[in-house]
Amino acid sequence: MTRHYTLMTSLALAFTLGTTSRSAEAAHPTCSQSFAVTNVRVFDGDKVLVKATVLVVDDEIAAVGPNVKIPQGTPTIDGAGATLMPGMLDSHAHAWQRGDLERAAQFGVTTEFDMWSDLGFIQAMTAEQESTGAPDRADVFSAIHPATVTEGYPYNWTPDVIESPTVDSPQGAKKFVKDRIKEGANHLKIMLEDGTLTGPPIPVLSDATIAALTKEARKRGMLSMAHITKQAPAFSAVGNGVDGLVHVFVDELATAQFVKLAVAKGIFVVGTLGAEESFITTDGGAAIIADPDLGPYLTELEKEYLLFPAPPSVLTLENLQIAQDNVLALHDAGVPILAGTDLATHGVSIHRDLELLVDAGLTPTQALVAATSAPADAFGFGDRGRIAPGLRADLVLVDGDPTTDILATRAIRKIWKLGVEVERALP
Repeated sequence: MTRHYTLMTSLALAFTLGTTSRSAEAAHPTCSQSFAVTNVRVFDGDKVLVKATVLVVDDEIAAVGPNVKIPQGTPTIDGAGATLMPGMLDSHAHAWQRGDLERAAQFGVTTEFDMWSDLGFIQAMTAEQESTGAPDRADVFSAIHPATVTEGYPYNWTPDVIESPTVDSPQGAKKFVKDRIKEGANHLKIMLEDGTLTGPPIPVLSDATIAALTKEARKRGMLSMAHITKQAPAFSAVGNGVDGLVHVFVDELATAQFVKLAVAKGIFVVGTLGAEESFITTDGGAAIIADPDLGPYLTELEKEYLLFPAPPSVLTLENLQIAQDNVLALHDAGVPILAGTDLATHGVSIHRDLELLVDAGLTPTQALVAATSAPADAFGFGDRGRIAPGLRADLVLVDGDPTTDILATRAIRKIWKLGVEVERALP
């Protein structure tokens, strides 16, 4: 449920970057170094190591444990009183310029899974990831163009701004998916938004077209996921083969039948609770601005975004509670819940999303899983999302213990991507 300011501000950017092909494997950055974090609590993406050492050699984690041998001359960082956790993964982002990805990294998000962006921009970012590793910004992997019908969401908002491909029948599904793969898309996003939460009805994809899209994507080894905001299209999406939902629905409580279907189909769900909140109130944005660990690092434009009035809709705080109840019901049934922001304030908003997941009933550790190992597993990126030998050295060092107090993710001491420290500075 992308906020209108997110969409329109992003579309105002000039798309001037070049193009190239995509690969999920980043090249080794030349400026990485070896170091060790000692005497530190480690959340490794799954569990907690109370006191350990993590050794990084170049761009990879070399060793983790209580008795790691540190090579002579290796710089060390005393992690007493702190927690080392994996770089976070945002499972619902919209990046339109390099600065979005830089800001993500500066708040501890080292990978963004993008749900709609500009082709040239994504191809340029992919080329950079392949050639240098882009250690100063988050990696981005994108759907590029989502699947929707003519005059469907989101192009009903932007008919004169962006010309994008549509798919209007099952017969068009094969070409649509093939073209996205040719462009370098990492995953397929399917739009199932009928518009009635914020205005009059708009066209949506048929069940037959959804099924054809997911079948073709699966045939070609591509994940498919659906934008939904209501339970009825969620049933349609899951029943017709999507691998995940990139929102939780807000119109009504999940029925036992839906939960059973979600479990049986093995889908994942991105909560985007902060985005749902932003459609109702600016209280969450105000809380981020007032936070002593986050607020000082915000730009004036980011503060403006966080306080931007919600667009007209039928949603109330009751709908946010419904969304949180649905997240908890699905999580308790075994459906993987992923953290995702869907907001223009890249990086910083993941911390609010984690807080809202805990408010929904997840433990702090479960919320951390939703931003680390769970998205890595869901999207098939086994090289990140955990702290283990051989994985990428995408790391965040925070003061305190976020496995008991989720707000501790905000007390960032250091961030590394591929073993290179990400610079943070007050604006």
